Amino acid sequence: MKFLLILPLILLLIAGCGASEPTDDVVTEDTTDSSAEEEEYTLPVADSYLHVTDSIGVEIGDSNYVFGAIVGTGFAKNGDIAILDAQKSSVSLFSADGEFIRTVGRDGSGPGEFLLPVTMAFRPEGGLIVADAMGSKLVYFDENYEYLSETTGFIPSPPGQIVAIDGMEFIGMKPDWEQNEDGMFMGFTVAKWTMDSSIPVTVYHSEMSPFNPTDLSAMSDDLALFTATADGTVFTAPMSTEEYSFTAWTSEGEEIYTYVNEDFERVEKTQSEMDLETELVNAQMIAQGMPPSMANWEPVPYRNSISLLFIDGIDRLWVSKGTSDTDTFDVFDLDGNFLFTAALDAGEASKTWGTMIGREKFICFDANPEDYPRVFYGDLPGFE
Repeated sequence: MKFLLILPLILLLIAGCGASEPTDDVVTEDTTDSSAEEEEYTLPVADSYLHVTDSIGVEIGDSNYVFGAIVGTGFAKNGDIAILDAQKSSVSLFSADGEFIRTVGRDGSGPGEFLLPVTMAFRPEGGLIVADAMGSKLVYFDENYEYLSETTGFIPSPPGQIVAIDGMEFIGMKPDWEQNEDGMFMGFTVAKWTMDSSIPVTVYHSEMSPFNPTDLSAMSDDLALFTATADGTVFTAPMSTEEYSFTAWTSEGEEIYTYVNEDFERVEKTQSEMDLETELVNAQMIAQGMPPSMANWEPVPYRNSISLLFIDGIDRLWVSKGTSDTDTFDVFDLDGNFLFTAALDAGEASKTWGTMIGREKFICFDANPEDYPRVFYGDLPGFE
């Protein structure tokens, strides 16, 4: 049941990359009407903007720059850019200027190989972690990107999202399954693991609900978004359409504070968003082995309040707002004090992009491009 391993990643794809369909007209003033069935592209009003300065990827040419299915991106401590390609089953490394360096990993089930890589994270001390969903393992590479070790034993699969922290540890979210006399339950756990064990040492979030194959969208209620600082302060947020909040935790799992945006207002999805999300999720489920009769995704009618969380290189918390047509962020310090808003300024095509915040730069890509896979990147405010 391969699709059961991939479903959590599909849920995160919908949350983080959106399902909006670009339109032809571009306007620059704020004319947002959440009740409208179809909306023109609107550049969000923000205190600062993220401007794309370069891209990596070609449609035809050097195979090192031709991608199959981009599922993750990242920045090494030295500024190198990494692109995780599920179709190639490898990580491609590029310099900060976009020059190809090398690949890490390859297709296979042996040491340093992947069957279905789904996410990755750079370790603060140097090195790389790659999660292989089909191989049910995490694969570790040293600071020179040579194979180091791997951890197996994750049931039913390893974490589908990971953030590496100091001391050979990482924070991740993995799907959980339980079968008892009351039936089958599915849920998600956000926890801390060490690199030598599949057993979590600290749990920050855990939710389980009855598994109902006729209502798969209900599983999104158990998801939690998260990020972490290098020293292990963890931030979690519910994937909610009703509230905007996030919680800070110590590395040992003690709550530090919870921030709640009392001014949050729900935003309805347009019909085109609903239709596109239904088409995308059902197609992905079938592609990953789900019987077509079970592919019956029904989107919730409202956008998520928060879609992703990130920490940049000067310890600012970036909260991606799920209610915006294009990626827009509320930026806070680690104590929960609001600093400024930022928005991606890349035109109407960026409505389907997902943006990741790195140490000094941002990087974005369309997980389901109409032309060909590539990534776009630029500097964060304060690092230009």
